[in-house]
Amino acid sequence: MTLTLPAALRRVLPAARWESVTDGKSGAGVWRSQKYVVKVQERGGLPVSTLLQERERLRWLAGRVPVPAVVGYEATPTHDYLAMTRLPGIPMSHPDAVLHPERVVDLLARALRELHALSVRDCPFTMTLSVTLRLARERVEAGVVDESDFDDERQGWTAARVWNELVRTRPESEDLVVTHGDPWLPNLIVNGEYVEGFVDVGRAGLADRHADLALAHHSLTHHLGRDHAERFLDLYGRALVDERKLAYYRLLDELF
Repeated sequence: MTLTLPAALRRVLPAARWESVTDGKSGAGVWRSQKYVVKVQERGGLPVSTLLQERERLRWLAGRVPVPAVVGYEATPTHDYLAMTRLPGIPMSHPDAVLHPERVVDLLARALRELHALSVRDCPFTMTLSVTLRLARERVEAGVVDESDFDDERQGWTAARVWNELVRTRPESEDLVVTHGDPWLPNLIVNGEYVEGFVDVGRAGLADRHADLALAHHSLTHHLGRDHAERFLDLYGRALVDERKLAYYRLLDELF
């Protein structure tokens, strides 16, 4: 498979050898060259986030936390294209990174603390439960939830059962901060002892901090083990953690 760019992007991106990386959870194909990354997303359907949403969030986050710089965005009748700079370094999930689990945990806790410390008054993007539950319901009704990908403890559940449980156990309040929205280890790029930046920020916005903490904890458990995941919560600030909310936002993520 080769990457065919719209003419407008060909004019701003130098000729390069493009490597197909992966199809991410957003439903976008990812291509990279030595200096740039291009994401391609088919139009229509119910993607977890759109490339237009990601472009707007990248632009807002720039200068506040480290993220790729937007190079260009184009929409055709069938696809959206988002071009950005490629951050130096490797994902936190890379085998070379997880050789140093304590460093990964330290960097992740620090990066999320810094992101969550941004002013909520300045953030124009809302990803509160009223928004995400509406999106989740739409995905359930459209039949696009991958029930085979549910966590082990929910294997055999239906998407409708997850939805009903989310409605029944919805928290009464939200501790709003600026969140990443999908802080799995592959979505943070590290270079030695530094975080080079956040990627895949299409779901970033105002939400309860546990929307990030739950997914980061889950990802650390998967990649490094539960002890390291618990240490992450200690470093982030155990006094800020509500175990019931961690479980709730883990449940919510099943529908995305």
